[in-house]
Amino acid sequence: MQARTRRFRELDGLRGVAAALVVFSHYTGSHNASYPDDPPPLIDIWWGGTGVQLFFLISGFVILMSAEASKRPSDFVVSRFSRLFPAYWLSLAFGVVLAIIFHVPHIPLEPEVIAANLSMVQRWFLIPNVMDVYWTLAVEMQFYVLMFVLMVFTMLVYTKSRITDRLMVVVAAIWLAVALIVAIWAFPASHGIDPQLVATPVKIVLNVTLAAYGPLFCTGMLAYISRRRGRMHWLTIPAAVVAPITTGLLQNWETAAFIAVICAVFLIVTTRSTTPVLLLPPLQWLGKVSYSLYLTHSVIGLVIIHALWPYVGRQGAVVIAIAVALLVAWGLYEVAEKRISPALRRWLSSLQRPLAKDAQN
Repeated sequence: MQARTRRFRELDGLRGVAAALVVFSHYTGSHNASYPDDPPPLIDIWWGGTGVQLFFLISGFVILMSAEASKRPSDFVVSRFSRLFPAYWLSLAFGVVLAIIFHVPHIPLEPEVIAANLSMVQRWFLIPNVMDVYWTLAVEMQFYVLMFVLMVFTMLVYTKSRITDRLMVVVAAIWLAVALIVAIWAFPASHGIDPQLVATPVKIVLNVTLAAYGPLFCTGMLAYISRRRGRMHWLTIPAAVVAPITTGLLQNWETAAFIAVICAVFLIVTTRSTTPVLLLPPLQWLGKVSYSLYLTHSVIGLVIIHALWPYVGRQGAVVIAIAVALLVAWGLYEVAEKRISPALRRWLSSLQRPLAKDAQN
C-alpha cells in the first residue's frame, strides 16, 4: 500500500452499490412482507439487505476521517447534524403523508411515535420506526456519539484536537472483544430469530454494545488508518473476520457469508490506488444521492408496486418504482442536502463561534 491523500471517490461508488443492493432487496422479497397477497418477485434479492452493512463499513472509514478534520468536538456535531437531519425530517414528513393517503400497512402513525422519530434515535428507547429503514440511523448515531466522546476525551486528556491512531486502535480492539463475547452469550436467544422478536433484555444488550455492527465500524476505521499510513494495520484483517462471525452468531451463517464477501471487497477497494469501475458516472451519481434514496425508497416501493402490479405486472411495477425512487431521491438531495444542509451548517457555525471565543477567554 501507498499513503493516499486525494479524495477517495471510490467510496461514493461503494455507496451507490450499497444503495442499489438495499433498494433491490426491499423491492423484491421484502415487499411481500407488507403485501403478502401481491405476486412474488421473479427473483428475491434478500441478500441485498447486506448493503446496510456496507454502509456501516463506509461510515467507519468516513466518520473517523471527518473527526480528524474537525478542529473541535462541536465542529463534528455541527457537521453531522446539518448533514443528516434536514433530509431525514423531510423524508419523515414525506413518508407519513404517503402512508396516510395510501393506507400503507405496518407503518405506525401514532402522533407520539412520529414525534419520537424526529429524534432519529427512537431505537434507543425501543420505540417503533415510522419507516422500516430508519433503524440504521440510530445505529449510526451511536457510532457518532462514541466518536464525539473520544474527541472530548482526547481534547481534555491529551490537549489535542485530533484523535490519535493509538486510541482508535485500543477502542477498536476493546469493541471487537466485547462484540464477540456478547454475540457468543446472545447466540441461544438471537440466532435465526427475527431481531424484533428477540427477548427485550437481550435486545437491549445487543443495542447498547452494537455487537452485530460494531465490528463493521471497526473494520472501516482500521481501513482508513491503514490507507492513510500506506500499510495495512495488523488489526484490520481480524476485525474483518470478527464481523461475519458475530453476524453468524446473532443472525444466520448464510448472511454471514455475504458479510464476509462485502468485507473482503471493501478492504480490496481501500487498499488499491484506484478501482475504475467504482468511478463510473452512474455509480458516482447513485452514491451522491444514496442517503436521500435510502430514506425515501421503501415507502415509495410499497405504494407503487402494490398499486401498479395489476396493470403493468410485478416486474414492470418494480421498474417504475425504481425510476420514481431515483427521481424523488434526486429532488430531496437537491433541496435538503445541497441547499438546506449547507445553510444550516453555516447558521450553526455562526452560533458556535461566539461560544468558542467565550470558552477561550
